[in-house]
Amino acid sequence: MTPRFPLRFAPFFMATVLLAACQPSAEKQAKADPHDGIELPPGHPQIDLSEGGVAAEGGAAAHPPVVSLDGEGLRLVDPESGATRPLGFGVPLDQLKLVTEKLKGPAEAGRAEECGAGPLAYLSWNDGLTLYALDGLFAGWALDETAPGTPRPKGKDGKPVPKLTTISGIGIGSTRAQLLDAYDATVEQTTLGTEFNAAGLSGILDGTGPKAKVTNLWSGVNCVFR
Repeated sequence: MTPRFPLRFAPFFMATVLLAACQPSAEKQAKADPHDGIELPPGHPQIDLSEGGVAAEGGAAAHPPVVSLDGEGLRLVDPESGATRPLGFGVPLDQLKLVTEKLKGPAEAGRAEECGAGPLAYLSWNDGLTLYALDGLFAGWALDETAPGTPRPKGKDGKPVPKLTTISGIGIGSTRAQLLDAYDATVEQTTLGTEFNAAGLSGILDGTGPKAKVTNLWSGVNCVFR
């Protein structure tokens, strides 16, 4: 015999069924993608932001992404295919730290109190790169010349990480001629010296001629005093 429910319980029963249908299962919740918000080149290390570990799939750890500078943050470049994924401004600082330290090794963390935008948390490495966070979110980066003989930071595999440049190959030591060949840059004299702006990037040249070299690069929120 088919069981029957008293009519007075029908609304409660239907509401319970609908509520259960709308609730994601515990299994689905447990399988939520820990990489949401951080896109990495396909086929390369999946950085587990929830645990801080790396799950290498299909030998991916042999070819980790390369960090590249960008006017909207950083980019992670697949060294095999050249495909890129953004690690843009607005990423939470804890996730930024997990990703960059997996690729660049441990960072020096600190807080710059006297900046124009207010106090900025920062992560820095001995290759001259500093990442800034404002209110807990990735907000800017700066790249400076390093002292002669300073070793480049090492990644998780123990090898020195590649020299930092933009996708177009512009970094510390690039000439003005190379800069203008890669970007439609504006160059002017400011209180900082020979300053340029191009595609969301800013920087300083050590002179005005075509062979003048880039000594500083930055983008986003920074501690630049004019």
